[in-house]
Amino acid sequence: MLVTDLDGTIVFDRAVPPATRAALDRWRAAGHVLVVATGKSIFATDDVLGPSGVTFDHCVCFTGAVITDAGYRVEDARFLPPDLVHAVYADLRDAPHVATFATTLADDHLLADNAGRVDSILARYTPLAEEDLARHEFVGIPLLVTDDTARDQVAAHLVATWGDRIALHRNQDFLDIVPPGSDKGSGLRRLLGRRFAGEPVEVWTLGDSWNDIAMHTVADHPVCFSYSPDEVKAVCEREVARAEDLIDDLLGG
Repeated sequence: MLVTDLDGTIVFDRAVPPATRAALDRWRAAGHVLVVATGKSIFATDDVLGPSGVTFDHCVCFTGAVITDAGYRVEDARFLPPDLVHAVYADLRDAPHVATFATTLADDHLLADNAGRVDSILARYTPLAEEDLARHEFVGIPLLVTDDTARDQVAAHLVATWGDRIALHRNQDFLDIVPPGSDKGSGLRRLLGRRFAGEPVEVWTLGDSWNDIAMHTVADHPVCFSYSPDEVKAVCEREVARAEDLIDDLLGG
């Protein structure tokens, strides 16, 4: 099984390079399992992988809160309490450098925007008014924070305020709030239990950023990139320049 992150790993500027897509196809054609593991929602994952023609066997999305099959049919899902979503929105709606999103199983919604720019990681969304929050069930709250100092301050504030009611993960310029106990590692463990029921499987993980560390710790063989942060490199057994380099090496081609 190869478990791969998306942005900064196989997705760049909202597209999968042709050479990377061809390598992923070769992996599955050889009879191996391909899993995508991402902080993105189902909608955002399909939005970026669909046009690139990438196919896979399972998706661990929303930073481990949701598991789907190859057709994005939900196999397992966890949700945030409605009162917490509203409280986070109320707390951060006027925060400088922060755009507050909220994600359902069907869509990404923008609640408040003080970030001053858009980001390719979450480029398509539907605005949602405060009075409509109660009509939805939310899996995650992505926060685009465009200032490094502000990002650290917001992260510390969220942990101090909500503690074990949330799980908080960093991915590039985003802070992702998901249900407690959710990360790419826990999602991968649940998937392994569902699909293989304790049968042995060799797991390779490929990911570039901080929110990939949890899945790297589950893998038999964790792999990152030469441009990954030092904290990510510290838990990986090797570095590669491109995803296709790893796949070609594993397939012997």
